Amino acid sequence: MVTGSTPKRFKQSQLTKIFAETSGQAASQLHYHLWNNPKDSTSLRISLQGYGILKQLKIKSYTFELTEPLANRHLLQLERHFPGMYFLFKAQKITVYDEQEATMLSLMDGDLRGYLENLEHNA
Repeated sequence: MVTGSTPKRFKQSQLTKIFAETSGQAASQLHYHLWNNPKDSTSLRISLQGYGILKQLKIKSYTFELTEPLANRHLLQLERHFPGMYFLFKAQKITVYDEQEATMLSLMDGDLRGYLENLEHNA
């Protein structure tokens, strides 16, 4: 079942502008280094280089071990329904940069797949 996407709290352009001002880099250059999919303005998946940039900027993050590997549909659910920035470590860990999402994942004992199913069901 294909559903619409959940509104994101921020867009790539807004976050890029904030990080550019903080780091002193040009937003146009930073945009392509920060995001895994810079062409999709709704995608908040961080690239490996972006992960390093956010680590340098000391952006608060929360990392969770994945109990099971993610299927392709879960990756699509992340893109559609996860409202905050995130970084995937080879489908073994997820780092989130939103305290609310981190709290929800903690309450679900780090069960990302179950959390994504709930997000999709309630969208």
